[in-house]
Amino acid sequence: MSILNTFLNYSNTAGTPYDGALVLLSGAVALAISGGIYCIVSKLYLHPLAKFPGPPLAAMTDYYVAYYDIVKGGGLVEQLVKLHEQYGPIVRFGPDKLHFSDLSAYEAIYRDNRFLKDARFYEPFMSATSSFGQSDIHAAKKRGNIIRPFFSKRSILQFEHIIQETIDRFVVSLSKKFEAHEVVNIYHGFLSVTMEVVTAYCYGESYHAIEDPNYSLPIVLALKSTNFLVFVMQHFRFLEPLLLGMPAWIENMLPDATTAFKQLMTKLDEQISGIMNDPAKVQASEHRTIFHHMLNPKEGGKQLDHRELRDEGTLLLAAGTDTTANTCNLATFYILSNAEIQKKLKEELKEAWPNADEHISLEKLEKLPYLTAIINESLRLSHGIVSPLPRIVTEATEIAGHMVPENTVVSMSQTFVHLNPDIFPEPHVFNPERWFKEGSEDLYKSIVAFSKGPRMCIGINLAWAEAYLILANVFRKIDMHMVNTTKEDIKWAALLTPVFQGIVQVKIDGVKGVPES
Repeated sequence: MSILNTFLNYSNTAGTPYDGALVLLSGAVALAISGGIYCIVSKLYLHPLAKFPGPPLAAMTDYYVAYYDIVKGGGLVEQLVKLHEQYGPIVRFGPDKLHFSDLSAYEAIYRDNRFLKDARFYEPFMSATSSFGQSDIHAAKKRGNIIRPFFSKRSILQFEHIIQETIDRFVVSLSKKFEAHEVVNIYHGFLSVTMEVVTAYCYGESYHAIEDPNYSLPIVLALKSTNFLVFVMQHFRFLEPLLLGMPAWIENMLPDATTAFKQLMTKLDEQISGIMNDPAKVQASEHRTIFHHMLNPKEGGKQLDHRELRDEGTLLLAAGTDTTANTCNLATFYILSNAEIQKKLKEELKEAWPNADEHISLEKLEKLPYLTAIINESLRLSHGIVSPLPRIVTEATEIAGHMVPENTVVSMSQTFVHLNPDIFPEPHVFNPERWFKEGSEDLYKSIVAFSKGPRMCIGINLAWAEAYLILANVFRKIDMHMVNTTKEDIKWAALLTPVFQGIVQVKIDGVKGVPES
């Protein structure tokens, strides 16, 4: 205050009003600079996290993370690898953020039900009230209890025919590509079939994505193109109402990728409004859907409203489509890249499934060791979610041997588990044989593609069922080879889930056991 009073007193004795204004302006600038310097010094040296190593710029501003998420297009995880190489197992990568690479840290962070999800990260995914997005563990558990029975192993087996019928349509579509001698974007094919499985199983509806000639239905492409936009909204929250509330005439002038997120949300809103306005649609469904579970039960005497249904629907559609398609995409790339792996898989499938004209049950496929090893290895290298999922420490806690202060945001990308050479020697090599070596039982505990603890993925049983049935049907009934595809095409950016740099393309050499269309 004494500095400010000096400037004010001086301004009163200044020769002209202009001189006084100049002095006041100079004082304001000096105060701003002083405040900025204090803020920087405070974050670097006085902050509770000041003792943790990391780049000084990251300690000063969250825009350090924004730079790697947005400017570097999903480059945060790659940068975190470099930071851990430089600074060690704990890195301060934001003013209030710590990232860990020690294996014990993963268990400590994601199994502790005292930690809260950081709403700043999750809210832009438009699923804040869903079982994935809710910050409070108890609210999330309550919601999960409503939905979990629908995704139980028993329910999956009961409705296995729904999944199989959808995959049959996919096999038919691939046979038509063979007849037309077309090059197939198999990645978009997997996105289409996994979306159709989710919508058929969960909603009793179909978007007919499999029947699209190029597997490029706008809603399928929207699921991938929205990842980047969500991260933009995450760092610049003021853009959210602009992107989601823009008038139609502006939308029409923008690229599809810019408006895809809003289009996806509009589609879900229409679907949910139709169900809420006419509940008989739910009862008329050929099988029980997720809405049977979400509309009938009540939470604390209050039925789920439109927002809650939409948030859960967004989560199911995006998570159920993206992650399983990524797993199948990587599996296909590595199987077709290695003749020995492909030979072993096809021999195992043929022995267990001699007549390709018939269906094989999920329970039989689950007993096939080589197929199971391929899926585990594909899950390991596709990771599920790659971006670090933040948790807020609610009270001072020891993590990986270090006391972490209250209100710290802690995280550990799943890639640091899956690519740890102490668990998985030669971690970047696709090697199904590792799952048969002595001590391989411990490897299963280190697959965290569905996370761990009380907030682990609720759809794990459906995802496994899809992976088994899709890969088995494709590689038992379709002979193919890759074209115009290299390892560069499966490199990815970290935008929640992996966003691949390219696409896996195949040419089909022959088909068998194709269902009647």
